[in-house]
Amino acid sequence: MSNNSQPNRVRLPRKGLSDLERKIREKRRERKMNQGLIVSDEEEEDPVVELAEGATVIFWGVSEHHRIELHPGNIAIKKSIGLFLGEANALRVAEMAGLPVPHVYGAGTSEGLNYIQMDFIPGQTLEQTWKDMTAEQKGDIAKQLRDILTAMRSVPPPQLIGSCDGSGIRDTRAYHTYDAPVCPDERAFNEDLISGLNPKTPPAVRDAFALKLCTHHRIVFSHCDLAPRNIIVRDGRVVALIDWADAGWYPEYWEYVKFFQRNLPGDDFWCYASEIFPQLYPHELVDYIALMTWQMP
Repeated sequence: MSNNSQPNRVRLPRKGLSDLERKIREKRRERKMNQGLIVSDEEEEDPVVELAEGATVIFWGVSEHHRIELHPGNIAIKKSIGLFLGEANALRVAEMAGLPVPHVYGAGTSEGLNYIQMDFIPGQTLEQTWKDMTAEQKGDIAKQLRDILTAMRSVPPPQLIGSCDGSGIRDTRAYHTYDAPVCPDERAFNEDLISGLNPKTPPAVRDAFALKLCTHHRIVFSHCDLAPRNIIVRDGRVVALIDWADAGWYPEYWEYVKFFQRNLPGDDFWCYASEIFPQLYPHELVDYIALMTWQMP
């Protein structure tokens, strides 16, 4: 990533944290305190970062090492130490399918941070606007999301289950993202799910899951984090889906169960599932809820 401009060291106000990220930070802080570790107030101070001339930070997460910068020319650069560069491949697959996503210009590593350089798409997150929408407006957004999911599910899949770059499976849960090798079929995917259970899970429970999980589902292109914080809207239209880090090729029910796992309770977005999804998977949802109670968090 080349930039001839001299960087400016600036102190940035801590803003842009979503409700989910704020809760995760609070949990991490609480865990440190419970472990008897010293939690410095400096962790909460505004960070000092180096920015190229004309650039601003429009979003950042749990530290200054996780941020999105807006550069001249309406270019957004997503940066993080642990940024999954395979997200760029998922964005390219989505763009080729005609989905509303930012165009990717490049991805790589610079000065110890992974980055993805892409178009900035103006708008607001659905998280910011949902509570002010009427029922009719919410229904219209749900229909637009349904059309997007229908298009996604029509993309021909490769002969694997996993991320779009073929590097593996990413499964983000409450506090961690778990990685595993790609799976050749759903049977292997189910075995991977069971292998991720808490080591203290009784053998009878493991056997029950092994018998219950099915192997007949189609493999489809999936976002895996379809939440209001990742949906950009403008003038009543869905103009972009963002944050494709966990996207890939997964069993057709996976998007549906992840919809309930990745969204926080407290609003009525869940209530529009039947309007958002082209097909519902109630049996798989119940199985997944049961599975979550035994999974590592």
